[in-house]
Amino acid sequence: MLRLSLLLAGLCLAATVGLACGLFFPWQLLDDRAAALHATPANSFAFEAAHLVPAPGDTLRANEPADNGDPGQLDTIRAQIEAEGLSRSQVDRLGRMRMAESGTEAYDMGRGMPEAMRRYVAGAVAFRAGENDAAVRFFSSVLDLPPGDRASRATWAAFMLGRTRVLLDDAEAAAAAFAQTRALAIAGAPDPLGLAVASYGEEAQLHLLAAHDAQEGEDAPPDRAMAYAQEIARAVELYAEQAARGSDSGVQSLRMVAEELLDIDRKGTDPLRLEAAVADTTTQRLLIAYALARVEDEPDAKHANPLLVRLVTAIDSGKLAQPAAADRLAALCYRIGRYDLAATLAGRAEGPLAAWVQAKLATRRGDLPAAASAYALASRAFPDADTAPLDDANRKLVVGEQGLLTLARGDYLAAMEQLYPVATTYWGDVAHIAERVLTTDELKHFAETHPPVPLIQRLLGRRLMREGRWQEAMAYFGPEIDPDTHDYASTYVRAMADSKARWWSVERARAFYAAADQARWHGMELMGTETGPDYYALGGNYEGGTGQMELKGPFISAIEKTRFAATAAKPDLRYHYRYVAADLASQAADLLPPRSQAFAAVLCHATEWMLSVNDPRAGVLYQRYLTEGPAIPWAAHFGSDCPDPDFDAAARFPREQAVRVTRHFVRVNRWPLGGGMVFAVAGLALMLRRVSATG
Repeated sequence: MLRLSLLLAGLCLAATVGLACGLFFPWQLLDDRAAALHATPANSFAFEAAHLVPAPGDTLRANEPADNGDPGQLDTIRAQIEAEGLSRSQVDRLGRMRMAESGTEAYDMGRGMPEAMRRYVAGAVAFRAGENDAAVRFFSSVLDLPPGDRASRATWAAFMLGRTRVLLDDAEAAAAAFAQTRALAIAGAPDPLGLAVASYGEEAQLHLLAAHDAQEGEDAPPDRAMAYAQEIARAVELYAEQAARGSDSGVQSLRMVAEELLDIDRKGTDPLRLEAAVADTTTQRLLIAYALARVEDEPDAKHANPLLVRLVTAIDSGKLAQPAAADRLAALCYRIGRYDLAATLAGRAEGPLAAWVQAKLATRRGDLPAAASAYALASRAFPDADTAPLDDANRKLVVGEQGLLTLARGDYLAAMEQLYPVATTYWGDVAHIAERVLTTDELKHFAETHPPVPLIQRLLGRRLMREGRWQEAMAYFGPEIDPDTHDYASTYVRAMADSKARWWSVERARAFYAAADQARWHGMELMGTETGPDYYALGGNYEGGTGQMELKGPFISAIEKTRFAATAAKPDLRYHYRYVAADLASQAADLLPPRSQAFAAVLCHATEWMLSVNDPRAGVLYQRYLTEGPAIPWAAHFGSDCPDPDFDAAARFPREQAVRVTRHFVRVNRWPLGGGMVFAVAGLALMLRRVSATG
């Protein structure tokens, strides 16, 4: 876990300036557009180290187990491989041979074992015991066997013969043995331990030691520097071959050679030694790669790191007639501010890195059309990505910067087209354009003319929901994407439709509240913004880190700012859908009898939702209840423990209230009403009598 944390931290520190980086946040270029567009192009050192020499034409590959802290790991792996194809008794005998005190004793104990294995183990025991001459004899005897008999241990014996020759100070014979190791493996001899690739490093170490000896010799300084550089060049070549075959050991060895040449620890590069070393093209490329990827700039951006200046000066002393990796050297010159030289070198070179440098130079001088052309030229090389001089992250970065520049030029759909292929890397930037820069109809057209991608489908569906285009939104909430969200969306859209179509006010209130309930509890899935203020991309768990919270700085057009303002969530507040839910609940309350339980309940829930975001509207809602609502038993905990609204009772409420009012009137006025009835009856009787008498 510690190694993983350090790796993540290292990736962030090594990232191009202007990228947002965090354990939970996507990479972003739009946070600081100027920094992103002006940053120096640079591959990772590991990528460069593995590409210092042409791709190998053989099948040799490194076999370097990951370091798990177990010092005996390699011995365990070797023992497992040795035991393959042996019987149980032979494995036991092999173990006893390994425990012998001398090579001869081990050989005598190996009767009945395959002869190549018997001789090799005897040599290994002699090597461990310091019997170097005996070890040489045993390892050589393995190689003297007929090809078919020696095959299983041929590469093992040749490799260990080389290591033994090193101990005997016979560098020439050691180098020959290491070369033989590789030749045997290429010819088909089994090499389960990857010793052929390891032999590159072992042989390189011989030249590294010779370089140190030359540096301490008694010759004149220029001669010592030249001898040193020649040995270093051979070491670099061998380490580069090792790294090209997938060896991390080779990469780390190249790093240490570069640090030595640049005197990283002492900050005091030897000019003679450095000038002599960069005469070799592979060494020159190594130092440029190391400087670009690993050497930090000075804190004051106006002053280039002196170490980088010395390196360019050393290379420039050869008048740059035909510098190695002119594109990378152009990038280094760009980094230290030698823009004229960077332009000259980039103009001589071909490929995406040279075009990338030209794009940077054009951006610096404000020529955005020229920069756009250079970016297009750089990105066109990517069908040949296996041979392109850019690692995977940088191939995506070129496309990302191209999209950034296109956005700055105001071609928003083209920017979306360019960034879309790298959306998984720069999702925060793609989301910003999709959600805050394109119009809804532009995004809808884009989604309909490209293969369906769930990220875009969901983003568009939620945006349509926010804009009240509910029926259109349902096309992007298909059950095949997310069945649960499809159900939430269906319920919400049906409720919103009912809130307009129902005849009776209480039924419209019921629909408004149903929509409010969906918005409150499933609002993130239904209408949450991908970026701010809701941060659906981060599950709503973090505020910031994806998309743009505000637009400031260069490379931002006035139209983009206008579109950004027009597409803000309403309200533009964190968890904005809770506010939407409270508003819908308030609309439900508007349609309910004020003294009904349902009126009080929907206001109670709306108050609770506003309390969850600490919004003062909670107080306004509560005050409305106090002013208009009924006395209820649960008023003491209003806004914290709310019952479900009883809409059926609310529908009956006007009739029942009329009955209650009438009964109350009769009860209060029963005597006057009774007397009135008596007078009315008497009057009616008198009237009837007179009519009868008259008739």
